[in-house]
Amino acid sequence: MPAFERTGVLRLFSVYQSFARRQAWACAAIFVLTLVLRLVLLPWMPVPKPTIHDEFSYLLAGDTYAHGRLANPPHPYWRHFETFQELQQPTYASKYQPLQGLALAFGEKFFDQPWVGVLLTSALMCAAVCWMLQGWLVGSRNAPEWALLGAFLFSLRIGVLSYWMNSYEGGAIAAIGGALALGAVAHIWRSSELGNADFGHAVTWAIGISVLVLSRPYDAAVLAISSAAILSWLLRKSAKPLLRAFVPAILVLALCLAAVFYNDYRVTGDALSLPYQAHDRQYAMASMFVLFPLRREPLYRHAIMRDFWAGWNVDLWRDAHTAPVAQFLAKAYMQSDFFFGFWPIAVPLLLSPFALRTTEERVVAILVAVCLASLAPLISVLPHYAAAFSGVFYLRFLQSLARLGSWKRPLGPILAACIPALFILAAPFAAGRDSLSTALAGRGARFGAARDAMDRDLANLPGGQLVLVRYQPGHNPQEEWVFNHADIDRSRVVWAREMSPAEDVPFLEYFRDRHVWLAEPDATPPRLTPYSAPPIAPGDTTAAMKETPR
Repeated sequence: MPAFERTGVLRLFSVYQSFARRQAWACAAIFVLTLVLRLVLLPWMPVPKPTIHDEFSYLLAGDTYAHGRLANPPHPYWRHFETFQELQQPTYASKYQPLQGLALAFGEKFFDQPWVGVLLTSALMCAAVCWMLQGWLVGSRNAPEWALLGAFLFSLRIGVLSYWMNSYEGGAIAAIGGALALGAVAHIWRSSELGNADFGHAVTWAIGISVLVLSRPYDAAVLAISSAAILSWLLRKSAKPLLRAFVPAILVLALCLAAVFYNDYRVTGDALSLPYQAHDRQYAMASMFVLFPLRREPLYRHAIMRDFWAGWNVDLWRDAHTAPVAQFLAKAYMQSDFFFGFWPIAVPLLLSPFALRTTEERVVAILVAVCLASLAPLISVLPHYAAAFSGVFYLRFLQSLARLGSWKRPLGPILAACIPALFILAAPFAAGRDSLSTALAGRGARFGAARDAMDRDLANLPGGQLVLVRYQPGHNPQEEWVFNHADIDRSRVVWAREMSPAEDVPFLEYFRDRHVWLAEPDATPPRLTPYSAPPIAPGDTTAAMKETPR
C-alpha cells in the first residue's frame, strides 16, 4: 500500500478512535445515526401498517393512553367486538403491559403518528446497547472502538432493519431495560475493582428492571435474579454492605410495583391480576409454559376465536411436548438468525473456540446460557422474547472478534476485519429472513394492505361507517379484521363481527346512524358491500328482545 494511502487510513482510524473514546458522544451518535438511517429509508420502507394481533392490541393501548385513560369502559355490545389479545371485560383494553403502548401514545399525541414512538425507542435502544458495551469491554484492548463498532452493527441489523423498528410488535423497550440493567452491573463492578465502588448505578439497574417489569414481566424476573446473583458474586469481596447500598434501587422497584398494581386494578379490577392473566382466563386453553396443563375449554362466542385458542394455540402446546431437544435447538437458532442474520458469522463466534479467560467472558457466557434457558420452558418463542439479553449476544460477538484479532497473524486480524464487513453486506438480505419479519412481509402484502385500504376508503366517506365482518369456514385466524380504536362509538369506522340475526338486530339499532357494510375477507379480492340484515327466524324475536347490554 502506498505511504499516502497508509497515512490516510491511519488518520481515519485515529479520528474514529478519538471519537469512540468520548463515550457519551458515541452513544449520542448511535442514537442519531439510527434515526437518520431509518428516516432515509422511508421512500423504500414506509411507515409500517399493523398486521398481526399484537400490533393492533398495542395500538389500542397507545390510543387509550393518548386519550388520558388506562382502560376504556366495556362497550354495551362488547360481544360483537371480541378479538385477539384484547380484553372486553371487565374493561376494554390491551392485555399487554403498558410501556410499549405509552411509546405509541407519545407518537400519536405529539406527532399524530404512533410509529414515531417506535422510531424513538429503537434509537434509544441502540444508544443504551452502546453504553452497555462500553461498560463491559473496558478490560479489552481498544475497548471503546470495539463498543462503537458493535453498537453500529446492532443499530444496522436490529435498530434499523428488523421488525422491532418496522412494526408495532415491540422489542426495543425490553432491550432498553436489559441494556440499562446489565450495563449498570458492569459499571458497579468496574468501580469496585478500582477501590471506589459507585453504587449510584444501582438505581440505573433498578430502572432497567422496572422497564422490563412494565413491558415483559417474565423477562424482568429472569434478568433481575440472574444479574443480581452475578453482581453479588462479582462484589463478594466488597467491604460495603450491599443491602444498604441498594436501598435507593429497592425504592425504585417499589414504585414500579405500585404502578403495576394500580394499572392492574384499573384494567382488571384486581391489583394482583395482570391484564394478560385476566385475558388468558377468559380465552386461552394453553399456557405459554410447557409444564402447565391445558385448561378446560371456555365459552367461545365466535368460531374464529375457538379456531385460534382451542386449535392453533393448543397445537403449539402439543408440539412443544414432542421432541423437546429439537424444539430447544430451533429456539436457539431463531435467536442466532435474528440477531446476526448470517449464521456462518454467528455460530463460530458465539460458540467460540477461544477459552473463557477473563471474568467478563465467563459472565457473558453465563448470561447467554441464562437467556437460552429462559426460552426453553415456553411453548413458542419469537426474537423479541430475548430482547432483554440482546446486548449480551453482541457483547459475546465482540469478545470473540477481539480474540480473533489477536490470533495468528496475519490470518486472525484479516478474519476480524472481514467478519464485520461481511456482517454489514449481509444485513439488508438478512433483514427479512427472521420468522416474524417474513410473516409480516407476506401477510402485510395481502391481508394488512387490504384491510388498511378498506379502512381508509371508508374513513373518507361522509358520516360514520359500521362494518360487519363475515368469515368463511376455515378462515386463517391470524388474519383478523375486527380491531377498533379506544373510543369505539366516536370512531369514523367501526369493525364488528356478524353474529346471529337475533343478536345483530339490537346491535344495528344501536348504530342506526351509521352506514352499514358487509366485509367478506375470504372473497378474492376481499369484498365490501352494503349490508342487508337477514330476516329473523320465527321464535328468534324473543332472543332479540332479551339482548341486554352489559
